[in-house]
Amino acid sequence: MNVERWVAARQAQWQKLEDLLKQIETRGLSSLSREQLQSLGRLYRCAASDLSRARAMGLGADITRYMNNLVVKGHNQVYQNQRNRWRDLWHFLWITFPKVFRTNALYVLVSFLLFAAPMAATWALILDDIEFAHLELQSGHPIVSDEMWTFIKAKKLWTDSVQNESPAASSFIATNNIRVSLLAFAAGVTAGLGTLYVLITNGMLIGGTFAVCQQYGMATRLAAFVAPHGVFELMSIFISGGAGLMLAKGMLFPGKLRRADSMRLMAREAAILFLGCVPLLLIAGTIEGHISPRTDIPQETKYVVSIATSFVLMLYLFFPRQSWTEVKAPESNKLAEAQAESATKKTQSTTDSPSPTNS
Repeated sequence: MNVERWVAARQAQWQKLEDLLKQIETRGLSSLSREQLQSLGRLYRCAASDLSRARAMGLGADITRYMNNLVVKGHNQVYQNQRNRWRDLWHFLWITFPKVFRTNALYVLVSFLLFAAPMAATWALILDDIEFAHLELQSGHPIVSDEMWTFIKAKKLWTDSVQNESPAASSFIATNNIRVSLLAFAAGVTAGLGTLYVLITNGMLIGGTFAVCQQYGMATRLAAFVAPHGVFELMSIFISGGAGLMLAKGMLFPGKLRRADSMRLMAREAAILFLGCVPLLLIAGTIEGHISPRTDIPQETKYVVSIATSFVLMLYLFFPRQSWTEVKAPESNKLAEAQAESATKKTQSTTDSPSPTNS
């Protein structure tokens, strides 16, 4: 048998199986049509047989490894148990979201810079001229509102009254944070202009508030308030802003793809980034409602919470980890290999069996 000709003849079938498996990974098994489901089983059985044959022919390690991974993935889908929604959710939060974050970290970095640069500039301008805090970003909405001015001049934080209403405040804060993050993400469909506006204005609001508090000797109190929940909350806004920038990139720079296909491709990963932020925002809202405004908790304790959440978040987002499928891969390999051998023997027995002859 001509090995190169055999590989070339089988490659198209392997690619079809790989495409179906990628579709399942990104859009779920339910996205397959009836015909595709039937093809999945047929292509898997053919690939299992091909794997055994490739080993028997002593093909190169690259092809054998590729075939083995393909058969294992196919086995996990063809013979998977009934879907467990809680396990799917865990896989999304533990594996998919951090992986997509690491892949698209550059967009998150740009989002952070679009937030941090206006924040720093506004802070410096107000320290130089406090009247700059009255600049209206929208009609009737200055950088620092009149209500906030009243609290700051009285040497109080507007958050002091929240500590006695922690559950209700936590719910309201989490909902508001999700709204801001959703706006930063969804505004990407405006070619990124809406996302830029959300990031820049929120940066200016925070920078302006810190500057005015600093002028009245309240900066340390404000920093102690922001520190416990700010890590999760601000990172979620940066990630959501990065997701919005991804939508804009798909719209403005489709490359060789059609614009609609480019946007669809970017929207899938952008949506993963935003959805992954929702639990982070819920945690941030809980901390902001129960810990951040408490005046009976020492500032040092709040900074310890901030350091701890930073450490946990960095581990969560940047530390690579294996999925359950990858952990179970050795067992799946053995099962897939056994089935491949069985499929090959059946194929050979069918081929070698003598055909009936007329006597």
